[in-house]
Amino acid sequence: MILTRTPLRLPLGGGSTDLPAYYEKYGGFIFSVAVNLYMYIGVNRPPLDDLIRLKYRESEEVASLKEVRHDLARAALMRTGIDKMIEISSQADISDGTGMGSSAAYLVGLLNALHTMKGESLSRRHIAEEAYSIATEDLKFPDGKQDFYLASFGNFCVLDIAQNGSVTVINANISKTVQDDFERRCLLFYTGIRRRSEEILRELQHNVRQNNENALNLKHETKRIGKTIFNAFEAGRLDDFGGLLDEHWHIKRKMSAKISSELFDTIYEKARSAGALGGKIVGAGGGGFFLIYCKEGTQESVRGLFAEQGMREVKFSVDFAGTQVLVNKPRQFTL
Repeated sequence: MILTRTPLRLPLGGGSTDLPAYYEKYGGFIFSVAVNLYMYIGVNRPPLDDLIRLKYRESEEVASLKEVRHDLARAALMRTGIDKMIEISSQADISDGTGMGSSAAYLVGLLNALHTMKGESLSRRHIAEEAYSIATEDLKFPDGKQDFYLASFGNFCVLDIAQNGSVTVINANISKTVQDDFERRCLLFYTGIRRRSEEILRELQHNVRQNNENALNLKHETKRIGKTIFNAFEAGRLDDFGGLLDEHWHIKRKMSAKISSELFDTIYEKARSAGALGGKIVGAGGGGFFLIYCKEGTQESVRGLFAEQGMREVKFSVDFAGTQVLVNKPRQFTL
């Protein structure tokens, strides 16, 4: 039995500049943080038969890889050369379709488990790049680099993405005091709306590839704000982060009509009136989670507002470990 635990993430700055349509022309910049909301992947090799078994929201029991419906699992098994006598189960703290990077966490955690089962010790960078390659090349998803690297590395993380796609990973110099303030002043609320991000991401990439001037300017501004947010964190000026989130809110809404809604806009403005300095819809947008930064002392007022809307708060703290193997007890036999 192999069991891995892989964190989900909260984007803090530079979001969507990690999409290849943008970074291949201008380079990308991401500042993000992994949190203690996890994807768990269990891998076992039952010895009684050669079937492939998957347990997630559904259950599968098939005789060949081509019959596997779960696209991420099928692609990961193909890449690692495992095509029989395998059982994969998954559990998550947060559902998919909520903007927290759960698909990337699933793929990173599964690759970590499969390579561990094969006795292969791979770097975090290798796992992140392999997962990204599977998602974008094998499955043709319109994903960026961020989710895979945050799932693999964890922590407050800076990604400097070159035009050729190479990623320089920098552990941000964030003090314990700033971390504590961040965890206390930032509130995370589930909207109750799940959605798939592919449509929004494809739209964003299409606009950049068409050299749409407005789309490019919005991306340039997003990258500028992301770098300024990173500097604010390192300098301990978290209230600046709140104001920059508000600036980014108005920029991101202009990228696609699908990112926000009349309801979300109304809730956001009420949160601002209640003491929030800024906020964002996590991920591509359209649903999932609100991340709200509160001026110190206004957290309860903001909590009350979201409670009135029936939006549950989800507590979180920073994850420093990235993807981990929690159990490594492989069955010893020869195929």
